[in-house]
Amino acid sequence: MADETNRREHGGAPAQTRQSGPRGEGEDSQMNGLSPEGGSEGCGPCPDGTPASFEKRAAAWMGVVYMLMLLFILNFTLFTGGRQLPGTFPLFLVPVSVALAVVVIHRMRNKTAAGGTAGGVTVLAACAAGAVIGLSLGVPALLAALGG
Repeated sequence: MADETNRREHGGAPAQTRQSGPRGEGEDSQMNGLSPEGGSEGCGPCPDGTPASFEKRAAAWMGVVYMLMLLFILNFTLFTGGRQLPGTFPLFLVPVSVALAVVVIHRMRNKTAAGGTAGGVTVLAACAAGAVIGLSLGVPALLAALGG
């Protein structure tokens, strides 16, 4: 009963048959729209076994780093009675600079960089500048806030 109710609420069709596909083929009640067999995008591994692209994996790792940074900041504020970390915002420039640099280096090795070698070198210089600025402004502020 709960499974049937869940399918009706979230699937938009009765549990017996759902219309899917451009020609309106139905799928049986054993396959729901979220299973890999049902062909829904974004659930489980890709049907043909194609892994995520290098850029998507780099962006995912950048997201993991951002989540760890946010968790640190929020926990610091929570466990120190509301004390904040002023001046540490430039540190958030570092993960995106590093991730972009890694993607550009990968594309330069594969000879698919936009703008060729000159464009890749320009982007790498901007990434290096972003990382250096982020670290040079953020680390002293972080050390001052943690030490005092």
